[in-house]
Amino acid sequence: MPIDLPRSVLAALWVDELRTVPDPAGLPAAAETAVRAVQGEDEPHTVVEPDGREAPLAGLLLDLSGSTSVVHTALPVPGEIGVPAALADETSVVGEAIVAVGTAAEPTVVALPHVLEFGSAWEPGAMVTWHLRHDAGRVPVPDSAADARRSLTEALEIAIDALTRMDVARWRPEAAEQIADLASGVVPSDLARRLPERVDRRRLDLLVRAARLDAIVRLASQDHGAAVNAWQVDQRSAAMRHVATAARRAMVAATISAPAPQPPSTPR
Repeated sequence: MPIDLPRSVLAALWVDELRTVPDPAGLPAAAETAVRAVQGEDEPHTVVEPDGREAPLAGLLLDLSGSTSVVHTALPVPGEIGVPAALADETSVVGEAIVAVGTAAEPTVVALPHVLEFGSAWEPGAMVTWHLRHDAGRVPVPDSAADARRSLTEALEIAIDALTRMDVARWRPEAAEQIADLASGVVPSDLARRLPERVDRRRLDLLVRAARLDAIVRLASQDHGAAVNAWQVDQRSAAMRHVATAARRAMVAATISAPAPQPPSTPR
């Protein structure tokens, strides 16, 4: 099972990349590179403003990169949403979003990628429309990168123990190599082509290990392996849920970016 990152994670990483472009004249070209990376094999993405007007994805990424907001991804599940409460239901249905956390003067902006898949397993396709929502509600603070890294390390041990007990490598031969690579920070070439060049190495390691854990959880969830009774099934399901939570929080933590500090003004 190949590993990948959600569209909103890629978009948030590119927002951070755009914030580091030293020359404003280079921003349009950098934004187009970001768009190609986020879109991947999808049809061209569009953005729908709150008033219904459509806009290009490049404009959204540039607006977010130029804002004074902290930007990060939300990967919601019940009880852990990551967006203002009024937007929780829609965000939970969509499953992911980019969040530009509001300030005292501006509301929080949430961009939700509505995905319409088409085609087949051999020729898949997707139409993606980013819907913008504004709300002044409070946004829960994501885990710090350090906390997420500690949780992911613990989850890795739990995952390996659970997968060994489930004997996943026996009933899912294709999983054996993935299990062996769980702790690896090596970036697959297909994913590397879609990532910004200046992603911090520690952040990248966190993202890749989280993506590997997420992929193996999805694979393990397709079967209960060597479980022989309901108690074992419940125990292993609980372990996998814990691992999935750590992977999701790690992805969110790895996307947090803040605007570059402004130089102090020179007194006249």
